[in-house]
Amino acid sequence: MESKGISKLDLKRRNRKQILNVMREFGPISRVDIAAELQLTRAAVTIITNDMIEQGVLMELGEAPVDEHNLKKGRRKILIEVNSNYKFVLGAMINEHNISVGLSNLVGEVLDKDFMELTDEHDQQDIIAFIARACTRMLKNSGLTEKQVLGLGVGIVPSRWEQLRADIHDDTPDFSKLRYILELEVNVPVHCGNAIALYAMANLDHRKGGHQNQLLLYSGSQYNLAVISDNALVRRCVVRTDNVERVVINPGGAKAEGFPDGSVRAELSLPAIMEGIRARFGENSTPILYQLCNGNIDEITIEKANMAFSEGDPAVSEWLEQKLHLLAHLLHNMMLTQFADYAVLQNYHFCDKSKKLLHDYMAEISGEEMADHVVYSPLDAERSFLAGCVYATEEMFYAQGGLI
Repeated sequence: MESKGISKLDLKRRNRKQILNVMREFGPISRVDIAAELQLTRAAVTIITNDMIEQGVLMELGEAPVDEHNLKKGRRKILIEVNSNYKFVLGAMINEHNISVGLSNLVGEVLDKDFMELTDEHDQQDIIAFIARACTRMLKNSGLTEKQVLGLGVGIVPSRWEQLRADIHDDTPDFSKLRYILELEVNVPVHCGNAIALYAMANLDHRKGGHQNQLLLYSGSQYNLAVISDNALVRRCVVRTDNVERVVINPGGAKAEGFPDGSVRAELSLPAIMEGIRARFGENSTPILYQLCNGNIDEITIEKANMAFSEGDPAVSEWLEQKLHLLAHLLHNMMLTQFADYAVLQNYHFCDKSKKLLHDYMAEISGEEMADHVVYSPLDAERSFLAGCVYATEEMFYAQGGLI
């Protein structure tokens, strides 16, 4: 006879997952409030949470604070929450120009971190060796064994996939080769994924509650877009995050081989922006940038261009203001078409003047409220490993019901 329905183990895992997700959204909460939120009986919630407390997954914090405006008779509620140090996670992000590796607990509190700049001379072996050494050192320095670590979450930007021998099957990147090597080196489970998708997951604030729609734009040698819908990553964002490069934002505008005229790739990618600055470089047209670079066009960097922009260098200012206006239009269109509540900008090399101008352009095009909903990711290059930690926590803790 075929077995039908959900097994007891699956039901237990599902209930535990629901409880953990409620805690992630609301923070410390009582069993009574969990039961009300999930429409489960108090007895069922008590049995499940007591089991999780005994296992060490959850911990009791004591009685809830007194609400002077809503005093009630009887015993006060006992608050419980996730035991943030029940297990630990490792994270690594392989970006275009650097690698960030770190160790955190289940709520993203950093215990240790490491960082390395990447050059054209670094190959796959160098990247793997650095991650393995960093993870091994961090566990040793923190006095942790492999059993105390859920695993390692690794994000790889699309421009690095070929170097790390990723295969694409059914529109899904397959990092099996990289995962296999890292598991041998680090001796913990490893999950690998598209760095853009991981950044989107890491920037989702569960404490805002409800069903959130959010998009993340990543700027680099490629432009990438990932979308969160109802708190979940949209499937198409697992692999083809660079499709946004083909979006036309300036009809008949700049050209880029293989892309429509006026596309995001041709207008807003970092190489396109830098090419435009170099084309305008001169002692008379860009006097401040010219001085910063000692008259040498090869010394131009985005950091120096930002300094010149901040000081009002004429040709630099005119060029970057055009690009910021086009970016505002792109954000407006993307937020509307994706029904996004927020847009998160990742890896943008903006000075304060750029941020203010972008906000002003967005306010003109979309209104002040939408402009205020364009935010910048707090995950800079050296802390980007936290996106890998979030991934490991999601896949190996929350998705598993805190491990049964």
